[in-house]
Formats: sequence, C-alpha cells, structure tokens
Amino acid sequence: MVEIVQRQPSLEIAPLEIAPLEISETPPSAGRDLGLDFIKGILIVLVVFGHSIQWIVHARTDAYWSDGLFKAIYLFHMPAFIAISGYLAARKIDATTRFGEFLFRRTLPLLLAMAIWAGVLAWPNLSRAVVGLETHVLSDVWKDFRGSYWFLWAVVVGSAGAFAATRFAAYERAALLIVAALLLAPFPDYPLAAIRYTASFYLVAYLAGRAGMTIRSIRPSIAGAMAAVAALGWLFWTRDTYIYNNGLAYWRAGVAGQVALMLPVAVAATLAFSRAAIALHDRIARSATARILIAIGGMTLEIYLAQTVVFRAASPPPDFAAGYLDAAAATAIIVAGLAGVVALSRRLPGGGLLWGRLPALRLPALPFRARND
Repeated sequence: MVEIVQRQPSLEIAPLEIAPLEISETPPSAGRDLGLDFIKGILIVLVVFGHSIQWIVHARTDAYWSDGLFKAIYLFHMPAFIAISGYLAARKIDATTRFGEFLFRRTLPLLLAMAIWAGVLAWPNLSRAVVGLETHVLSDVWKDFRGSYWFLWAVVVGSAGAFAATRFAAYERAALLIVAALLLAPFPDYPLAAIRYTASFYLVAYLAGRAGMTIRSIRPSIAGAMAAVAALGWLFWTRDTYIYNNGLAYWRAGVAGQVALMLPVAVAATLAFSRAAIALHDRIARSATARILIAIGGMTLEIYLAQTVVFRAASPPPDFAAGYLDAAAATAIIVAGLAGVVALSRRLPGGGLLWGRLPALRLPALPFRARND
C-alpha cells in the first residue's frame, strides 16, 4: 500500500544549485555508467554528421531525404539521444522531487540557454527595420526559440511528463497514458510533431530506468533481431517516413502507413544501436577513442546548441560540391572546435550562462505532497 504524506511548511532556506538536464552532465557523477556518456558522444557526432550531409554533401538541394547514409542515421539518432536522457532522468525525477526543484533546477536553465542561442541565431536579422508592430525579436528569435531547438523542447516536455506521472501512485500507468496522448495528439505541424514523437521515447526510457532495466540486459539475439527489423525498415523508408514530413498525422490518407513503419523501425533501430554501442564501449573502454567520446558525451547540450549556429552561418558558394569524406572532416573539425570552446568557456566567469548553468540560488523549502517509493 502506498502512503500519502504531507510535509509541513518550513521556514528553512535551502540552497538549490542549478544544474542542466541529463542531455549534458559533466563531469560524470560517481557510479555513473560511462557507457552512457560514450553513447551520447557517438550520437552528438552523428547529429553533426547528419547536418554535414545535409549542408555539405547536398548543399542547396533536398536530395538528402533519399540519401542512404542520412536515412540510416535518422532512423534512430534523435530517438536514441532522448531515450538516454530519459533513462538518466529515472534516477533524478521521482515522487520526492519538488515542483520548485524541477522548475528552477531542471527546466528554466534549459529554456534560458535556448533563448540565448535563439538570439545568437537571429542576430544578423535584428538590425532590420521594424515591420508594422512585429519586430524581429518576436519573429526571428521566437521562431528559432520554438523551432531550431525543438529537440530540447522535447526534453522539457518529456521531463515534465515524467514529473507529472510521479504525482500518481500508479506512475507507470500515468506515464504510458501521457505517451499515448503525445502520439495521438492532433498536432501535425513542425516542430510540435517532432517534439511529441521524441518526448514519447523519453518517457518510455524513463520507465525502463525506473524499472531497473539496463542496455546490457538486452540479449544479443534480441538486438540482432532489432537490427534486422531496422535494416528492413531502411529499405522501405522514404521521404514521407521522416517525422518532419509525416507529422504523425495518422488520420490522413496515405500517412498512417508511414507512421506505422516509422515507429517500430525507430524503436528497433534505437535498441539495436544502443546495445551495439554499449558492447563497443565495453570492448574499447580503456582506449583513447573511448575517452574522447566519453568527454564529448559530457558536452552534448553545449555542442548541440552551438552547432546549430555553425551550420546556420555556413553558406556554401555556388557550384559547391563535396562528398562524404568532406562531411566527415567538417564533422571532426566542428565537434573538436566546439568541444574546445566549451572547455574554455567553462573556465570563464559567467561562461556557464551560455549553456544553461545558472549560479546557485537559495529558495525556500515549500510544502508538497509526495508518496513514499
């Protein structure tokens, strides 16, 4: 039986140190599975490589939708990325988490970082004249705050869903109901469709973490079967199968089949990739490559925020032509360069503000209702 308790109001002032969400957590805490940071390192490299394919290999065209390598990456990389974040949140969002802690420590810092970088993205346009009553602060900055960092909105939505679910005794059922609501919500437009699609992966992985499941517990035979499903799905994956194009609009003619293909293939590819990546980590854990990827995995939030500016600023000249090796070289340069910038900025006074790290705040302890787990 679950007991409901009421904490008494307190006049004690409790310190609250602001920290980022699980998408970036550096340095790794004691007892943390470095294999998860290793996976995150691979995933952020794939994010930059996917954008490099789009902006460099297929500059000025939309042929990337049918690019086989681009397609293989986009089967799983964002679902896997947010699933790792949700899995890590299982240790930090529970029935004892206070609303003030959740809001000021886990949500507002991320929103602040998104707002800052949305302003950086829109800066070249801010000098233009005001058109009517609409300023470019409202148009350009809001557009980037809402759309360019949609993935971080998905983290916010997913973590809010996890927090809401833990207010109920049957939090597993509540979380699954939230997942169903996200997938069935009639909002097909970008970025809402991408947000509700990936946030559902966050919540499912959160439940897996709460249940004590681990990536290593996935049997190799299961992972192999999932890889086969993903490979088969890759063969039938088209431009309309991407979440950006089908919008989870299952009620529209011709879209339901694409959604029915996308969801199981994305799940299968995420499981297969995660199991393969953790196995690779365990094999090469002591190597320099593993240490580098683990270090990069601790900077995923920062690299994700800044790489968007890099690609926005890049404008290939006319008749520009490049291949996958050029995209790979650009990826290495961008990731290494941004990692250096992040490491340097962390040493500067106030540098953490760029990445959603606010100085320590002191907030009053508030009464709240919670159940005992």
